[in-house]
Amino acid sequence: HEKQTLFSSFARLGLRGTDAIALLSFIMFFFFHRRRPRLGRNNTGRITAFHRGGGHKRRLRLVDVHRTLYGVEGVVKRLEYDPNRSADIALVEYDSSGEVSSAISSNPYVRKRHAYILAPEGLKPGDRVISNGKDAPVSPGNAFKLRDIPVGVEIHNIELRPGKGGQLVRSAGVTATLMRREAEDGFCIVRLPSGEQRYVLGECMASIGAVGNKDHHNRKLGKAGASRWRGRRPVVRGVAMNPVDHPHGGGEGKSSGGRPSSTPWGKPTKGYKTRKKKKESDKFVHLSRHDAKRKKSR
Repeated sequence: HEKQTLFSSFARLGLRGTDAIALLSFIMFFFFHRRRPRLGRNNTGRITAFHRGGGHKRRLRLVDVHRTLYGVEGVVKRLEYDPNRSADIALVEYDSSGEVSSAISSNPYVRKRHAYILAPEGLKPGDRVISNGKDAPVSPGNAFKLRDIPVGVEIHNIELRPGKGGQLVRSAGVTATLMRREAEDGFCIVRLPSGEQRYVLGECMASIGAVGNKDHHNRKLGKAGASRWRGRRPVVRGVAMNPVDHPHGGGEGKSSGGRPSSTPWGKPTKGYKTRKKKKESDKFVHLSRHDAKRKKSR
């Protein structure tokens, strides 16, 4: 739940966050990988994401978004903080006795009978989770193929291609809804958090429930340094630059830019549509988020 800190300095005035997860007695270092900071650069070294750099050192956690350990029940040991995402992650311990030992040992996301999964809302230590289990309950943390999930259930961590791993609905507090199943072609219609309704193949996996840490968007960092800890550098307004640096730059004294808002390369902003007119994935969009918004406002 949400927590407001005591006023001990002006930097902490109004600081708002969520309860921190307890310190871990045993850290699963075999799940951690070194992460070289990208600093906003792409594979050619050019800056493609501005205002990135610095920040605290992070280690990547190996999170199982595929959920391919079918029919093996696991117990949630604890919830953990992950600096690489807004959602929390859950550490799951599997029982490797019996016939499932070979399946556990061959799964690349299971290390020493443990695996990380995205923590849905309501999941707590001691709960049992299973992937694609026969007669398993439709409860938070369990994963099924879309064709096996009842219509109207909230889901997250949705695959776009079978076996590729969850790509949609993975941020803190978001959820999607299974709207309908098409019997003819095996596709299902899923309503995404944006309002878009999309065709997804019924063989794709999805997890039950909404993603946890729903108060993430209510946090207040309290001071500029907290943004620097997260690798966010200061943002300079275009009107404060020179004409050579930005279309809004220059002018005598303070100016408003003198033209509609644009990017540093002159492209319009604030409502200008940049989606390709013949995008390959358009055939999978049943109802766009813009049309869904218009339909809702009628």
